[in-house]
Amino acid sequence: MSISYTIKPLSPHAHLYEVNIVVENPDSNGQLFTLPNWIPGSYMIRDFAKNVVTMQAWCNDEAIALERVDKSSWRAPAGLANVCLTYQVYAWDLSVRTAHLDQTHAFFNGTSVFLCVEGQQNLPVSVQMLRPDGEQFKNWQLATTLAAKECDADGFGCYSAQDYDELIDHPVEMGTFTRVTFTACGVPHEVVLTGSFDADLDRIAKDLTLICETQIKFFGEPAPVDRYIFMVMVVGKGYGGLEHRASTALLVTRDHLPIVGDASTSDQYIEFLGLCSHEYFHTWNVKRIKPAEFVPYKLAEESYTQLLWFFEGITSYYDDIMLLRSGLITEAQYLNLMSKTITRVRRGAGREKQTVTESSFYAWNKFYKQDENAPNAIVSYYAKGALVSLCLDAKLRELSSGSVSLDNLMQLIWTRWLDTGKGMQEREPEELAAQLVGADLTEFFEHTLYSTEELPLEDALKTLGVEVHWRARRSTKDTGGGTVLTSTPSPWIGANVVDDAAGLKVTHVFNDQAAELAGLAAGDIIVALNKQVVSADAVAPLLARLSSKASVAVHYVRHGLLDETALPIMLAPVDTCSLVAIKSSETLDANTAADTSETSAEPATSAASVKPATSATSTKPDHSAENTTNRWPMALT
Repeated sequence: MSISYTIKPLSPHAHLYEVNIVVENPDSNGQLFTLPNWIPGSYMIRDFAKNVVTMQAWCNDEAIALERVDKSSWRAPAGLANVCLTYQVYAWDLSVRTAHLDQTHAFFNGTSVFLCVEGQQNLPVSVQMLRPDGEQFKNWQLATTLAAKECDADGFGCYSAQDYDELIDHPVEMGTFTRVTFTACGVPHEVVLTGSFDADLDRIAKDLTLICETQIKFFGEPAPVDRYIFMVMVVGKGYGGLEHRASTALLVTRDHLPIVGDASTSDQYIEFLGLCSHEYFHTWNVKRIKPAEFVPYKLAEESYTQLLWFFEGITSYYDDIMLLRSGLITEAQYLNLMSKTITRVRRGAGREKQTVTESSFYAWNKFYKQDENAPNAIVSYYAKGALVSLCLDAKLRELSSGSVSLDNLMQLIWTRWLDTGKGMQEREPEELAAQLVGADLTEFFEHTLYSTEELPLEDALKTLGVEVHWRARRSTKDTGGGTVLTSTPSPWIGANVVDDAAGLKVTHVFNDQAAELAGLAAGDIIVALNKQVVSADAVAPLLARLSSKASVAVHYVRHGLLDETALPIMLAPVDTCSLVAIKSSETLDANTAADTSETSAEPATSAASVKPATSATSTKPDHSAENTTNRWPMALT
């Protein structure tokens, strides 16, 4: 017995998919159908059912009425021998989280389009994927990591999944995309690029091969997948990624991709590689190893865990380390990336109000629903989680005289998952870390995970052979890193501003800084500063020239009314970090990269349903012949 689905891009111009479900043996008390309210890896209630436009049901070709149970559930009448549902889904969200359809391509996550047959979600599933009607779609192809049963040369046809969880964890791309293939540790990989772009595809394949092989060897061969796809939507503006058990969906700009004939490594390309590295690391960390709260996923409601510091923070820590270990970035570039992460966390007053574990727990209504006050109220479990990981790495090395590192902890946790397939308990990483070094780490974790005290970054980095330098920001575009120079702090506005047709738009106001003390608020339009019209880049130089004054006049518009206030002259805080490897004491170059989080930033299968002992791709890795503990992150010490 199985559940049968059919999906077809019914009307690309109207952005409508049509989905059909056949249930041969429905619940005699009335079969319940539900659509998920969130997608693993993106911790926010998204109410995918809002995009269901029409729904009809039949039994033996006779129409039946469905009862609407709640916002995302429908029930068929009791006593039916079989049930067939046909419904249409509107898809016009060009993101990695939901579904999109137009005449150029089709993309969907199963959580957006496939109703769950409650009580039968563990049954095998077949899904027929059809090409849209029309001559203009005859060249379309289909890419997915679902298991193909009977498909044509373009990939359209019948696919299978062992259960509903597997069905919804393999996104699908259709269209006239570009496909690049490579092999990493014997595993076939693909990069499927959709959109208009010009890029050095050979370089992308070569560089991703290095990243994937480095990560597979880190956890131990064989890889936990039989094949893998990077699904890349190339757009004019946008950035993000979402992990799946054997693929990832990515959204990047054309500028993120390398240019043919240009051998340099741009900041944007490093950001692209970092995103790929981040999502690929999730193949182990959160797609297999995952919080016990996610086993199984409960997609109708929020699932609360404090462990996102581990699953996203550690992944954010290792994503750039893997670029360095792969040889794709230099030591100086790596330290610049870490400098930016440290700067990003230090500049947010939210770190003084919210712990990293609270950030994880409240991801549903705080981190994923950020507003203009977010920098003052919350901290990122991605960024601060990465810094906690750095501190933990240093602590393990320090207590073990360099014989144990975070590498060993991750490899131990992976081996344990292969043995048990169980979800991770809330304090389990802390307990395993303590066992590895035979020491009580309670005080360390209480400080780093459960308090808002500053992290011991200077001590941790010194242990790792790195020196920390602090300074004030030099401009509105100064996000950390760069050369270490002694400079006197200059005045700053105490807010983030962007150029607007009417002046300068205030986007964020920081606690206890000049803009807040002047009464400015997010959304205000600054018309003039000291009676001068200025651009965003000109604010800092103007305030520097006026540094001898106590305050300057600001004219601004709020809710359509012109008002005036006095902006106090205040120096920029010393919150900008640069890192230098102690062994060389060389200053850093300015080649940098930005944040790789969505991250956001996910198998939907219950870990308990996987049988590691019988899986050919779940052999326990052997790390006995290698020693990675004395290098951080490659050869800095």
